[in-house]
Amino acid sequence: MSSSCFHCHEAIPRGFKAELSIQGKPQSFCCYGCMAIAEIIVSDGLDNFYSHRTEPSSRAEVFKAVQRNELKLYDDPLLQEEFVTEHEGLKETSLSISGITCAACIWLLEREISRIDGVDSFIVNHTTHKARIAWQPTTKLSEALIKARELGYKAKPFRQHEAKIEAQREQRLSVFRIAVAGIATMQNMMFSIPLYLGMYNDSDIHLIELFRWVSMFMAAPVVFFAAQPFYKAALRSIRSKSLGMDIPVSIAIIVAYTASSYITLTATPTLASDVYFDSVSMFVFFLLLGRYIEMQTRHKYLNDDAELDQLLPETAIRVKDGEHESIVSHRIQKGDTILIKQGDIAPADGIVQNGASNFDESALTGEYLPIQKNVGDQISAGTSNIENTILLSVSSIPKQSRITAIVRLINQAQSDKPRTQTLTDNIASYFVGGVLLMAVLTGIYWQINNPTLVFAAVLSVLVVTCPCALSLATPTALTSATSKLRKLGFLLAKGHTLDAMVNAHDVIFDKTGTLTEGKLALVNIETTSNLSTKEASEITSALELHSKHPIAQAFSASPQYRATDVRNEIGYGLRGKVNGSEYFVGSYDYLTQKLGLTPPPSSLDSHSDGPVIFLASRTETLARFAFSDMLREEAKHCVDQLKALGLRVHILSGDREIAVTQVAEQLGVQHTYAEQSPEDKLAYVEALHRQQRRVVMIGDGINDLPVLSKADLSIAMGSASNLTKLNSDAVLLNNHLSVLAEAFHTAFKTRRIIKENMFWALAYNVSLLPLAAAALVAPYFAALGMSLSSLVVVFNSLRLRK
Repeated sequence: MSSSCFHCHEAIPRGFKAELSIQGKPQSFCCYGCMAIAEIIVSDGLDNFYSHRTEPSSRAEVFKAVQRNELKLYDDPLLQEEFVTEHEGLKETSLSISGITCAACIWLLEREISRIDGVDSFIVNHTTHKARIAWQPTTKLSEALIKARELGYKAKPFRQHEAKIEAQREQRLSVFRIAVAGIATMQNMMFSIPLYLGMYNDSDIHLIELFRWVSMFMAAPVVFFAAQPFYKAALRSIRSKSLGMDIPVSIAIIVAYTASSYITLTATPTLASDVYFDSVSMFVFFLLLGRYIEMQTRHKYLNDDAELDQLLPETAIRVKDGEHESIVSHRIQKGDTILIKQGDIAPADGIVQNGASNFDESALTGEYLPIQKNVGDQISAGTSNIENTILLSVSSIPKQSRITAIVRLINQAQSDKPRTQTLTDNIASYFVGGVLLMAVLTGIYWQINNPTLVFAAVLSVLVVTCPCALSLATPTALTSATSKLRKLGFLLAKGHTLDAMVNAHDVIFDKTGTLTEGKLALVNIETTSNLSTKEASEITSALELHSKHPIAQAFSASPQYRATDVRNEIGYGLRGKVNGSEYFVGSYDYLTQKLGLTPPPSSLDSHSDGPVIFLASRTETLARFAFSDMLREEAKHCVDQLKALGLRVHILSGDREIAVTQVAEQLGVQHTYAEQSPEDKLAYVEALHRQQRRVVMIGDGINDLPVLSKADLSIAMGSASNLTKLNSDAVLLNNHLSVLAEAFHTAFKTRRIIKENMFWALAYNVSLLPLAAAALVAPYFAALGMSLSSLVVVFNSLRLRK
């Protein structure tokens, strides 16, 4: 057996052992993945592949025979049940794409994969590097995966766990590259600064020669390892016939290092001979740092398209012929009978077949009060059973449930949102072409007029105009702003957040959990008997202590009295004994239908924006309790500040009209709409878009996800579900609405700083480019100027932290 992997020829890690018998001989592998692929090849009758392959052609043959077979596994219908959905005759899924570095990569992928016969759409999210693909059932998903691999990218079905592992690996490698470039920069600058300052003389020639040799070796890891991402991106840009920033960057790095190495190896060292090892290292360090900032934003808040495995339980209990059996949720079929216990989440849409219970539907409707469900009532997948065990007759499989429809709305909203480019991308697309053209023209001119100046002039043009400051202009400003806002409790999850805040016209709030606390509070007690309000409250607290209903949470958790023989009257309330007397706590229907009592009229019944419950004895009504979802303390201040900035404020809520109206009146908001479904909210935002208005949406529930995705900017409350926060552009961590106004002010300042950075970067290049082309700027001065221009951009951006 060899010390290298039988499948991929990579070295086998020390101490690792994975073996498989192929054609009667034991073979070793470097990982379990290679062994699994080898098993597939052998089981498919392709073991002759290993017999006939040769070393020179092994890599090509491995891709054609092995990787293709590996990717074709994703065409298996059973495997696709886990990650593929069907809608309107098309199959859809999310793909995780690795290897993307810029907009040119996305353009290439979308163009090539969309050309595959049967692919209806292929759209890549620039921020998350996730792709949404829809294709005809007659087309194979593996065709798209293979095409992406041929283009130099890795595409596979998105899985949250795998994406996080890949993000951690990429982050570690990036930090290591930055460390290599940073150490080389510091070491080389230590040797170079004395030379720049004229501290050496002709007697120090041998010392200069030693320093140059050391600098060459110090810069080698930077050029051959740390700068590899720029080379790969440049090659992809060349293949796609597009001009990206990495092309002049790669040329400058390679040319500067090669020329400096040639001088070091062949020329007699003099004070006048120039090498650029320090400039190369510094150049790579700053560029890697900028890319790392962008990568951090993408990795830290991995967007999740609300996959079903996060919304629905993985298993369910099916009742068949009186027997209970646990099954995987995606195996549920229409007509199955499912047992849902207290605390369980419904795995599919269906009708209550037996039993009665309260269900928490806040994930779908935003309604924080449980909904009573009896025999014949509809249950939606993703809702939680909070009281009693029921039997559910499945009316639609999980992939056709209402929660799946919301997921589909999210995907549509993300696909339809405008695909605008940043100011840097717009300028760079023309700038890079101009730089390369100028370098070529400079070389031609000096080759004709003075060949001895060709190299120095061309190198000066490439170095002085390398878009280092241009590439740092936006990310450094965004990082400073992000750091400031994070301290305030406002977390940016997407790169376009600040830009969207500057351009916004309308701000839409959800009510429950956003403008309000999202939990019931006891706001009024009215007694209709000889009981005092304190006695009525203590008796009711003693009874409610035996309930898990949200209303019960509003009462004292340690009442003065103790209740006994407490029973839950499903759908009505509670009954029990306190100090030997029987009491009843519940709704208006409880008193009228169960006890035959008619509560006396009260303003609490008709003007309360929350529920009203009653305390009664067998013969009379004793007290009524009014509840409300309380406004956040900063809500009024926040709305006033947003109005002062010229923004139009709206409220869209799934709550009742009376509740929404009362909140709007307290806040002074004119544009309010109640009882809004997720589809209604989405239509409202689309109507604003047709008026050419840019929308900011602030919410906290899963039911807000479609409209959050459709809005130009989505902000989730810190108390929102993890799913909502993952799908938002920003998160208000501390739930302090007053921070929103400060975030908008910071956004405006950030835009101004970015424009200043862009102006400086372009002004520097435009002013020095003619001098460099005229051979009036030495390459070392060009490298120094390039580094200084980057520092100017960085220090200007740091002003945002104040």
